[in-house]
Amino acid sequence: MKIAHPLVLLLALLLSGAGLGAAQAGPTLEEAFRGEATGVGRFKSQLAGVDRGFVVTTKGRGAGGKFVLDQVFRFDNGALDRRTWHFRKTGPNTYVGTRDDVVGTAKVVVGEDAIRMSYDLITRGKNGSKLQLHFEDTIRRTGRDSIVNKGVISMLGMTVGSVDVAFQRQKSLRKRGRAEELARQ
Repeated sequence: MKIAHPLVLLLALLLSGAGLGAAQAGPTLEEAFRGEATGVGRFKSQLAGVDRGFVVTTKGRGAGGKFVLDQVFRFDNGALDRRTWHFRKTGPNTYVGTRDDVVGTAKVVVGEDAIRMSYDLITRGKNGSKLQLHFEDTIRRTGRDSIVNKGVISMLGMTVGSVDVAFQRQKSLRKRGRAEELARQ
């Protein structure tokens, strides 16, 4: 597996931007990622000689006291990959997240201006060796139904790549999500 493949996947998880509002992350991770969204992104690493595009579809939902985020990535070379995040709230503005390829847990902090997510991921290098990469993602809303994720990828403290993804929430689901939100009040 190439370094770019898993890296691109990781970005998407954060990017499932389900409809935030102008310049705020939103009060909870669930509100940011609930419902379905489609993102268009790019993974770049000059060090690895990679510049790869992808489209990711996401679906976020509550399940048994946790929040689950399913992701399906389609890369510009036709490759398909699926990833699932499981998030658990640990405080008023904090969460931990797990995924099969993540080392330990991802730390998520929801702030007034952004959602910040930090985690380490195991992937394979070009020669098949295992690599541990660190991700720092910043997720911000750019409109009522859009969100962007800017990710910095590092290894051993050195920046090795970046991931940028722009998400658009599915409009029919936005309406259903708003109706569900009103019903809970």
